[in-house]
Amino acid sequence: MEQLKIGIGVSSIGRFLPLLGKAAGLFEKQGIDVEVVNQQDEEKIVEDIVAQTTPIGTPNSPSLIFSHLKGNDLVIVGGVLNRPAFYLAAQPQIKYIDDLKGKRVGINQPRRMAGLVMLALLRRRNLRAEKDLTVVDLGLNDKSFEALRQREIDAALLPPEKAFLAEAEGFSIVADSLDLDCQWVPLTTTGRFLASHRELVKKVAAIYVESIHLFRNQPRHTLQEIAHWLPALEKQPQALEKCYKLFAALFEPTLSPSLDSLNAVLSEVSLQDPKARVLKAASLVENVI
Repeated sequence: MEQLKIGIGVSSIGRFLPLLGKAAGLFEKQGIDVEVVNQQDEEKIVEDIVAQTTPIGTPNSPSLIFSHLKGNDLVIVGGVLNRPAFYLAAQPQIKYIDDLKGKRVGINQPRRMAGLVMLALLRRRNLRAEKDLTVVDLGLNDKSFEALRQREIDAALLPPEKAFLAEAEGFSIVADSLDLDCQWVPLTTTGRFLASHRELVKKVAAIYVESIHLFRNQPRHTLQEIAHWLPALEKQPQALEKCYKLFAALFEPTLSPSLDSLNAVLSEVSLQDPKARVLKAASLVENVI
């Protein structure tokens, strides 16, 4: 058996495909002894891919691009989620995103996916992060949901798993990011690892494709697995079902990266680092299946 570590970065359903594939025995069938490593940090998982500690993984696209701009040879071998699904949750009395003027809004770091998407949403509504809002920096380990519950902030951008739990608890959902069309979760390795392990990377990509098929076509088993990994959702069946339906629709069944979505996220990154303007989306992608 060939041993391999896959990094997933954060506890999100969008990263759970290798866990589903492992539970179904897909890696074992391909002669791969896999360990799925969750570092709980999207920046850390990029570092681990570069260092080949976990030579294959699923970072967020902005983290990948900022690392690439530093000279690291990261390459996208699959598009797991080609658009972001974040939801702007707010205190119950707030019903519209325009009502956020003068309010306290929690934000993750702008270089991370949630922070970047938050700034894009605000910009679309002509809301200026520093002038129209009180921006609360919640640090590296995002505590937005907890801060929302404790009324330390008025709104925050949350991933689906937390957003639907917040909605079940009575918080408002005032906006989402589904029409931003920015690449969210790419399957990633380094050019070095791909050059020396192309067949292995190809097998992993094929397992991701099969795992998406299982996700969509075995809902009962998939829901049981998600509930095991995210017990908070198990206690809220409606939120769990909403998460399942969302990701079943969003997963790219062919694992083909969208160049349009990559160009969209490159445009957002370039607002923070102008060097991204010269990057071509196609230069970041290597087709293996």
